[in-house]
Amino acid sequence: MEVQVYPENGIKYLETITDFENVTAAKIVKSNCISICFVNKGSNSVNINGLVLAQNESFKVSQEVRQIDRTQYRVYFLSDGSESNLVVIKTSPKNQHGGN
Repeated sequence: MEVQVYPENGIKYLETITDFENVTAAKIVKSNCISICFVNKGSNSVNINGLVLAQNESFKVSQEVRQIDRTQYRVYFLSDGSESNLVVIKTSPKNQHGGN
């Protein structure tokens, strides 16, 4: 991981990228990140590896700065015909950024 040191205060910083993705159909979401947050913005409940999120509920997983989570999340919506929109927010080290 690339760590920046600022000489004026000696503090180390990890450069990161934050990605936002709208999921509207069943898929596997690969985390490969420091933190991942799922926010159900649709009216349709969503199942994420067995955890059900109702409308406007969220779920977040965060790792220590030097750790990368490699979980694969199975995402699917519980019914058809209503609005399905899961927002996935991932924060990754800049050198690990590779999209989905």
